[in-house]
Amino acid sequence: MKKSVLLLTFILVFRFANAQFYYNDVVDLKASNEMYANLVKNNVQEITAASMESDNTPAAGFAYSKILKNNGAVAITHTALETGSISDDYDTYTNGLISKSQDVADSVSTIVEYTYDNAGKILTVKTQTDDTTMDTHSTELHQWFYTGSVPDSMLRIKNSGDTTVVHFKKDENQNIVEELWLKRGRLLEHYFYYYNDKNLLSDIVRFNTKAQQMLPDYMFEYNDNGTISQLTQIPQGSSDYVIWQYIYDERGLKTKDVLFDKHKQLLGTINYTYR
Repeated sequence: MKKSVLLLTFILVFRFANAQFYYNDVVDLKASNEMYANLVKNNVQEITAASMESDNTPAAGFAYSKILKNNGAVAITHTALETGSISDDYDTYTNGLISKSQDVADSVSTIVEYTYDNAGKILTVKTQTDDTTMDTHSTELHQWFYTGSVPDSMLRIKNSGDTTVVHFKKDENQNIVEELWLKRGRLLEHYFYYYNDKNLLSDIVRFNTKAQQMLPDYMFEYNDNGTISQLTQIPQGSSDYVIWQYIYDERGLKTKDVLFDKHKQLLGTINYTYR
């Protein structure tokens, strides 16, 4: 059976949720807050999306909507996938930055709370997950530490006691170029970040166990405005990869996601509508 573009979308989101801390907590969070600010600037009240398979037929079971309320202080997102998974996400913004996100998907509730310093740098990301089916409860706290405006370390504390220390190395341009996860003195993960001539993140690299060599997990390309226009994802332990291309309108609002496989064959598209 052909794998739906929607399932691949879900896989991509899941991968990012469990990937590099610097990318997730700093780079992607900043981009997400900027995207939200652009929605408010353009007085967007609702976003809907339609997904099409490679043969231009609607993707089965897909639904997506985001509604902004209270002058954009609250965003409610509903997503349904072909797999039958349904999630509802409630985001709260304070001073233009996301401060709380609560996601309910089937029997799992996830609450994420964010705190920032006066300059808008992320200080803590606290995640609480409750699964009523499995009767489990877990917490994870990320505490960020800076030298000037650049992070130098982060503590990842799971369930109030299991701590991983994350160190960052910088280059002469103050870009983060390495991320090292250490636990009880043992190296768990080692990521490398590369940048283009405009100091925009171009590659996130680590050792690929299947290929037995250093390979990128993600590669980024940008448009003239410095916004990501293409993302290539290479799953760890696999020689396969997918390519996402992003298209924006004159307001900087994303109108289309286009997904290709490694042979550059179209897998599907997601089209966004704003009002």
